Amino acid sequence: MTFGREHEMALPVGNWLRRHGMQVKPEFAVPWGICDFVAVSLNATKVRKRLEFGQINAIGPLWRVSLLQHIPDKETGRSITQSKLERLCGAPPEFTGKELEKLIADRFVRRTARLSLQKLNGWFPLHNRIVAVELKLSRVSDALAQASCNRAFATESFIAIPTETALRILSGPRRADFVNAGVGILGVTQTRCKVMLKPSARGIQADPTLQMHCVERFWRTKDSST
Repeated sequence: MTFGREHEMALPVGNWLRRHGMQVKPEFAVPWGICDFVAVSLNATKVRKRLEFGQINAIGPLWRVSLLQHIPDKETGRSITQSKLERLCGAPPEFTGKELEKLIADRFVRRTARLSLQKLNGWFPLHNRIVAVELKLSRVSDALAQASCNRAFATESFIAIPTETALRILSGPRRADFVNAGVGILGVTQTRCKVMLKPSARGIQADPTLQMHCVERFWRTKDSST
């Protein structure tokens, strides 16, 4: 039985991700559009470490995550002044001050005796895996382009297509396009989803700020505490 619409593949793909113990979000917004599925597996040891700091809230928007990334970890013994942080981020003092107060209130940042800033960390990165999946019935080249962009934050990026389409691609010259892009292929039927080409980490240059922002959108104390 073939698929009439892309969304008909969502159930087997979502079930496959959940069977791997991942938290799953459909229609996940990224800077270049919408990814059909993003799934995250959190590191339980690092989750406990974060909770020990009392950091129960999500960090928040991308710009706040970026601000936090510029602040040295307390463990390094280094710190940064607010004025230097403003210059690095190119943000006005009133904006930076407001964001810093939120990070301090949520226990991600502390002020030293000299009023410089340090990050309370020891748990980053929080994830084991970040998997991105694009569903496509046709226009496979478009799906490959989208999945290639998703490598900016995903540790594994796939396109999910009907199994018969996957078999045609894998037996033809277009297979090399996926191998070279480091993008995997999931073959989907009405009842199951199977990895037919594993994604490669070759040449991947994931953005740690974007990865953190992605993972933060999955952070929930009630889920993470397990």
